[in-house]
Parts: sequence; C-alpha cells; structure tokens
Amino acid sequence: MKSAIVFAACMALALAACSGTSDPSPAEASAGPAASGTSALAAAQAEADATRAARAKAQVDGIVAARAFAAAHGTPKAITSAGAALLGQTDEDGYADLDWSRMVPPEDVKTLENAPPVLHVGNQRMKQVGTLHTVAELDHQKVKLSGYVVPLESDDDGKMVEFFFVPFYGACIHVPPPPPNMLVHVKLAKGIDTPSLYDPLTLKGVLRTEVTQNAMASSAYGMQDATLMPYQNRDADRLRRAFE
Repeated sequence: MKSAIVFAACMALALAACSGTSDPSPAEASAGPAASGTSALAAAQAEADATRAARAKAQVDGIVAARAFAAAHGTPKAITSAGAALLGQTDEDGYADLDWSRMVPPEDVKTLENAPPVLHVGNQRMKQVGTLHTVAELDHQKVKLSGYVVPLESDDDGKMVEFFFVPFYGACIHVPPPPPNMLVHVKLAKGIDTPSLYDPLTLKGVLRTEVTQNAMASSAYGMQDATLMPYQNRDADRLRRAFE
C-alpha cells in the first residue's frame, strides 16, 4: 500500500514538472543565436562598406590635389639615361646588365639570322660577318656583360692586358667570330693571369662605341680600365641557397 502511494506521488511530481515547460513560440525561436549572429554580420558588412567608401574618397581627393599641384607648379620629368631602356638590373656600383643582342641595331638583326653556325671543330679561323653599326644609346654606359675571353696582348710579366670579349667560347679561334657589334675590345689598367678560353666571366666597365681592327677580328665596341670577374648566375645561386 505504501509503495503505491509513493509511486502515485512521484508521478504527480513528474506531471507537474512537464506542465511547467512548453515549446518556444515561433517568435522566440527566431530570436536565438542565429539571429544575433546575422545582426553582427550585417554590422560588420556595413562597417566594411563605410571603410571602402572613405578610402575611395581619399583616393579621389589625392588625385585632385596632385592635379592641382601639377597645374600650379608643373610636372617634374623623370631623369633617366639615354640607354636605360636597353639595360637590365643595376648593381650597387651602378653597372647595369647588358644582353649581347641589345648591342646590335635593328637593321643588323637580319645579318644575325643568316650568320654561319657556331661549330667547335677544326682549327681554321672562319670569316667574320656583320657590320660596324652600333647602338648610339649604349655609348658611355656602365654595363656588365657575361661572356668569354680571347687574349690579344700581355705585358712583360706574361699578364694579359688586352683581349676581345665575346658571347661564346672559342670565338675568333676555330669558330666564326661574332659580328663586330657583338664583340668588345678590352684594355685592362693592370695585367691579370690569362683565364681559360672556356671559363665564363663577367666584364664590368664603361662601354664605348669605338672601332678596333686587327688580324683576328674587328670590333665596334671598346672598354678601358675594365674589371673581369668570375661569372655568377644569381638565379642559380638563390636556388642553391634556398636548399642549403
């Protein structure tokens, strides 16, 4: 009998607890976390729109101010060298990379297309083709060229003091010399040990449009007091350092 009374009391309490809770109304359901999240997103979007509008206005104001200043004071002209468009990157000493093909004027490009092939065979020097035409804008430019040495003169100590600098090895020896306008006659202020004909090197100096002719070849460019150094491929060096 007592157990029946206890069971009935428990059931009454459970029913009372259930009757105290009810399903949320549609309005209450819509006011949950999703609604607050949507509101925050809308506020952030509005703030972003306002920031973009302010930035656009500032850009317009800046353009208007710049035009007004230019109209009142004139627009300054950029100072560039005549041959700047022909040159590449400049190092810390002001020497710019120069590609051999840039030394050939447009009217001579056809000559290069019809030039004899470069064949590293035999020991008979082949005839030079091309002209002495130069690119005037390169005159007196501080440049760097990568190529090879063909020794011409040495001093009393056997040090090399004069040479042709050429774009491919063996030139003027047993392969056709490059055209004169792809060949640089170089004189050094101080003699150096003669490098191998097959080692790539970098030449730095002030390029001149001047003609040199001897029994070996003719050149349309010259350089004095130049510096000769080992060739370095910067892209390859950067790649190697990345994996060290």
